[in-house]
Amino acid sequence: MLVRRTRIPEQLAQELEKLLQDGVWQSGEQIPPERELASRFGVSRASVRDALRILELHGWLEIRQGEGTRVALPAESFAQRLHTRLHEPAFVVELFELRRILEPGVVVLAAERATEQDLAKLERLLEEQKGASIDLHKFLELDLGFHKALAESAHNSLLAEVLQLLVVELWQTRLSATARRFRPANTLREHRRIFGAIRKRDPEEARVAMLAHLSTVEGSALAEHEEVARG
Repeated sequence: MLVRRTRIPEQLAQELEKLLQDGVWQSGEQIPPERELASRFGVSRASVRDALRILELHGWLEIRQGEGTRVALPAESFAQRLHTRLHEPAFVVELFELRRILEPGVVVLAAERATEQDLAKLERLLEEQKGASIDLHKFLELDLGFHKALAESAHNSLLAEVLQLLVVELWQTRLSATARRFRPANTLREHRRIFGAIRKRDPEEARVAMLAHLSTVEGSALAEHEEVARG
């Protein structure tokens, strides 16, 4: 039941993405409100919100509080262009290769620079993720939030921006892979090891913990591609 229920936003996002690719809504144009989309596709408004969030992360949409949701302008859709290659296993390998270059360095900086506020935010995200262990979408949303907060703790704005893009681009693959192999305890254990090293101000332990975590996530993503290829 968990996988089927949590796949509704993912499936809706794919349907909406096809409409965007077909030009049903043009760049800069406002798309219909949540209520109308929910009625049109026969889903809940919560599922619509999750689907729109996925499309925002992929660079298709721009969501502004009080102003509705608009189709992203071409200059804002670099993430969208990356997303079109996520079906290629070799491209996923390249993304993780880049993450292995960048993210261990980020946690080294975080171990040296994280403020008490940064540490409190990371700990809060871990507690929230623990509480979301039966909700796949929420768990992965907090997963993304944790990695974003790690980048922010390095106090390098460019690194934070680049890493958010790379991590978000693996959302779809991570979602599918995790739906099949939902192991929240394993992810939490790895996240806590990273956090513990940062809190102890141990850059080397943080680096090693991040490399181990990325290896686990990459393995799940590539296994998902293999299963899809086998049909």
